[in-house]
Amino acid sequence: LRPRTLPKADAAARCGMSALAEAEAACAPYGNEPSRCGFELSRSLLLAVRESRAHRPDLVLKFGQYLLRSHAGRLGAEVWAMYEQVYIALLHYGRRPRAAGSGAEEPSEEMRLASEYYSLLAARFPDSMRVKRLEGMMWEAKGEYDMAMADYDEILEEEPNNLAALKRQVALLRARGKPAEAAKRLAAHLEGVGA
Repeated sequence: LRPRTLPKADAAARCGMSALAEAEAACAPYGNEPSRCGFELSRSLLLAVRESRAHRPDLVLKFGQYLLRSHAGRLGAEVWAMYEQVYIALLHYGRRPRAAGSGAEEPSEEMRLASEYYSLLAARFPDSMRVKRLEGMMWEAKGEYDMAMADYDEILEEEPNNLAALKRQVALLRARGKPAEAAKRLAAHLEGVGA
């Protein structure tokens, strides 16, 4: 059996298709079922999502979980990027705003699995600011905004030019109705960079 792979990239360029559109089209004859698409095609699809920076948690969850469950060993070092990619998709689906005064709720299946993936990443990369940012994102998804801000503050104290943490922090401030504070943090960052 030949592995299912994408047609040559130049064919996609001639047709004006993006790598992601090409990968999706290649999966269509298999009913977009990861196990029918196989390892190579599933991996190519997720790589296309990652490289295009497309927001497609539906595809990432479906194909990523298949790859992690059935082919983690074949992914080699790429397995860690896959865990991160699927983790972020799980947070998207497990996101639950926290109502004031609400009691503890059972975590969703997505949040339970995200916690498991976070533990794997944190054990593999214990001092990583990138993993620390992922922790902040989990706090956000759980509605624990002060905890998320504390993580982002810690990252920015360690790495003042960490734009990913700054962007998360600014987005969080804006979502919480604090645009003036968000602008103040951005201005402080720009002053620090210009100094």
